[in-house]
Amino acid sequence: MDAVTEVSAEVAKETDKPEAVEVAEEVHDQVAEKVVAQVVETVQQQVAEAVQNQGGQAQKLQKKVEEIVIEKVAETVQKKAEEVQQQTEQRTEEKKDVL
Repeated sequence: MDAVTEVSAEVAKETDKPEAVEVAEEVHDQVAEKVVAQVVETVQQQVAEAVQNQGGQAQKLQKKVEEIVIEKVAETVQKKAEEVQQQTEQRTEEKKDVL
């Protein structure tokens, strides 16, 4: 009877070892997956922050460029309006002279 119990105990130990190894491997895989997920999440956050910071700078630059363009367009329109006004005044003076 003792021999059967010893053999049963041996079989149980041998059976438990592969299960323990399987469980350990599963835990290891799960931990590895979680670590990789955390690293990926951290990197994504850092990239998003960097892009957001650069995006903010790009928006400021774009706004400044728009302001400059609007200013230059306004100056050009003003100059053209003055030229047209001068031409109109000259034509009016010429017509007065003719009459």
